[in-house]
Amino acid sequence: MEPLKHPEDRFARDVTMPLEPEEHLTQLDLLRSFFSSDPKSILDLGCGAGRLLRPLRETGHRVVGLDHDERALAWAAQACGTRDELVQQDLRDATQPFLNGPFDAALLLGNTLMELVSPAEVLGLLHRLEACLSDEGVLIIEDIPGLYWPLLSSGQWGDGEAEGIRMVWSDRDMIFSLREGEAVQDDSPLHPDEPLRRLWSESLLQTVLHQAGWESSPGEHPLLRVARPVRSVRS
Repeated sequence: MEPLKHPEDRFARDVTMPLEPEEHLTQLDLLRSFFSSDPKSILDLGCGAGRLLRPLRETGHRVVGLDHDERALAWAAQACGTRDELVQQDLRDATQPFLNGPFDAALLLGNTLMELVSPAEVLGLLHRLEACLSDEGVLIIEDIPGLYWPLLSSGQWGDGEAEGIRMVWSDRDMIFSLREGEAVQDDSPLHPDEPLRRLWSESLLQTVLHQAGWESSPGEHPLLRVARPVRSVRS
């Protein structure tokens, strides 16, 4: 197994620590507080190398980790000391249900929501999650509009290069790509084969939630936002 730390390896960096270190610690504290009453059954979607999975397991929760990448899961197993309840599955695959439930909560954190570019993908994800959550189960996401729209409106996010990263935006939608390394010199429009992200607006997020029969509103901290199925719709 190759080592986890690759300073120049963007994939290794992203699956290990997709947030700034201080944001990670804050988010982990928020989750520990949210789950403080008793042990929970949790589904970590896009668990990566176990950034949240390992400390939540150590706190006494049952956490099932799901990721599409075998390399990330191998690192998560290495961190946890076991491959048990680590599932290789693409959360975008609408044909695959989420097994091993019911879950008290599902986590979609580490900016994973932004990697779901298509609203239809998120709509399908919410329907599949509803089927695997307990009666009071919730989905926990980051408040993407609250975290990142202020950066856009203040001019900190825009086309161009800064600190070795080039941000390239679509001219038709709130979709962008981050180019690093040799690609940072490429200022051409978005390529169809490069990884894309969506800067979710509050209005689009609410539209998709409503279509799925879910509800959510910004919480006290943008690193933890709770969404839940509308109970009358579920019954």
